[in-house]
Amino acid sequence: MICFLFVTASNAQQVTKAITVSHYLLDTFYTGKILMKSGEVFQRKLNYNILTGEMIFSDNGRNLAIEQPSATDTVFVTGRKFVPVEKEFYEVLLSQTYSLYVEYNGTLIEPGASIGYGNASPTTNAISLSSLIRSGMVYEIKLPDDYKVTTQKTFWVRKDGKLRRANTLKQLISIFPEKKQLINDFVKANKTDYSKPGDVVALMQQLQ
Repeated sequence: MICFLFVTASNAQQVTKAITVSHYLLDTFYTGKILMKSGEVFQRKLNYNILTGEMIFSDNGRNLAIEQPSATDTVFVTGRKFVPVEKEFYEVLLSQTYSLYVEYNGTLIEPGASIGYGNASPTTNAISLSSLIRSGMVYEIKLPDDYKVTTQKTFWVRKDGKLRRANTLKQLISIFPEKKQLINDFVKANKTDYSKPGDVVALMQQLQ
């Protein structure tokens, strides 16, 4: 039953595309599908919270988080595919002989409090992430305006049944040492920007 697989995160505000969702991967909640390993399929409005690493969906005025990612097979939303990796979900960028995934993480920059002479401290009188989670604010679709969130991407390649970090060109070459020349030639010819998922996908397609 779905009630055993999901946990309430907080009360949800009304979701509209006009609101910026700074600590979620998508700009709003979109209708998608959750495919369970049991074969059950649920259709819900979905988004991914990059601060908590949880897949969140909106249901009957509540935000719910998948409590047991291991019971989930795949999440589909806005033409994108996510699979559980331990307690988080990684986006599948390429599914071939060597699959490519990206992990999203967010860093919370807390509002600074004045400590005199125009200076500010990021910790003085600031609310911590744990406090935001306890209060339920981190599950709202928008944080207070004085909070900022930065997003980090980590690429992973599945080879020989294992996930290997491939977040730099050097790491990718260490995974495919026999294809070092091919990688260097492709990067030089195509001016590959490793910060762009599309460029990394194009590079990985050459290694299949």
